[in-house]
Amino acid sequence: MPARRMITVAATAAAVVLVTCQPARADAWGDVDCTQQPRPPECQVAVIDPGDGGADGRGAGGGGEPVCRIDGQVVPCHEPGLGWLHSDGCYHRADPRIGPGPNWWERACYDPASDSYYSGGWVWRETPPASVEPVVQRAVDLLTIPQPEIAASPGFDAVQVVRVPVWWWIEPGSWRTRSATASIPALAITVEATPTQVTWHAGDGSSSTCHGPGTPWTVHGDPGAASPTCGHTYTTAGAHPVQADLTWAISWSGGGMSGTLPAITTSTSVEVTVAELRSVVTG
Repeated sequence: MPARRMITVAATAAAVVLVTCQPARADAWGDVDCTQQPRPPECQVAVIDPGDGGADGRGAGGGGEPVCRIDGQVVPCHEPGLGWLHSDGCYHRADPRIGPGPNWWERACYDPASDSYYSGGWVWRETPPASVEPVVQRAVDLLTIPQPEIAASPGFDAVQVVRVPVWWWIEPGSWRTRSATASIPALAITVEATPTQVTWHAGDGSSSTCHGPGTPWTVHGDPGAASPTCGHTYTTAGAHPVQADLTWAISWSGGGMSGTLPAITTSTSVEVTVAELRSVVTG
């Protein structure tokens, strides 16, 4: 079973990546039960992030270099030619020239008996090495991801009409990639947030997902036509809370490495009034 990693934030804002594992783990170190055999390196790896030394105001944050320990002994977080220390006690490096593909890592593991390294083969990992993860997290923390700026036609401040199409879209200033960089003396990591889709909740129980910002309505358009991308046609009158959930894909890169992180969602909501026009017959 894969090792579990836990990130704990102390009062000093220093992060410690503690590595534990489940019983009967099979890896380059063999079958390991950390509750019975607490000495193998994969049960003892710790990465201490001394914290962010501040940002330079341009989206780049620097700080002290992480300190890596195996069984309490300080070891290099980075070994030239071998890569960065990971939670399995091995150094990981990504070489796009020879690797199988994204998120594949070449391992070099330490053999205490011979005081040398041996090849641990290639492994696929979605997350960066444990010694790199604090730097990636610093860059994520520096990201400024805004709530989506939403627009509609008829406008949200106007009374919507039953059976008349409404156009929805995200303003261009909201639909663009955001980035931030964090660095330590040996490494700079850039994290990017890219908008990928928006889910509109109409407030009447229906929702739709658009893989793009939507199409703004123009004065030359047909007011009775439905949006070709994002929109809705109400069938019931009343007050409806409209919400737009914008999904951002998160990726990171630096030092010849790259990977992805879980997506982030930001939301904006507004209440609209929907009315039903009634014909008046006279004569």
